[in-house]
Amino acid sequence: MDFHTSLGALTFYIPAAGYGLSGRMGGAMPVGMAIVILLFAAVAAEILGSRMHKALGLPLAAFLLLLVAAPAIPGRR
Repeated sequence: MDFHTSLGALTFYIPAAGYGLSGRMGGAMPVGMAIVILLFAAVAAEILGSRMHKALGLPLAAFLLLLVAAPAIPGRR
C-alpha cells in the first residue's frame, strides 16, 4: 500500500491489534486505542519519572494521556 506519511500504516495496525485481542469488529477500535494509551503511559512514566519531580510529572503525564485518549478528528464536532 502507498501511504502519504510514515504514520499512515497505523490506521490499519491499531484496529488490527484491537480486533486480534477482542475478536469482534465492534471492539477493534476501543481495544486498539486502549493498547495505544497503555503504550503511551509506559513511555510517559519512564520519561517523566526520570526527568521531573513526581509532584509535577504525574499531573503532566495524566494530562498528556487524556489528550491521547480524547477522540480528535479534525473538521468534525
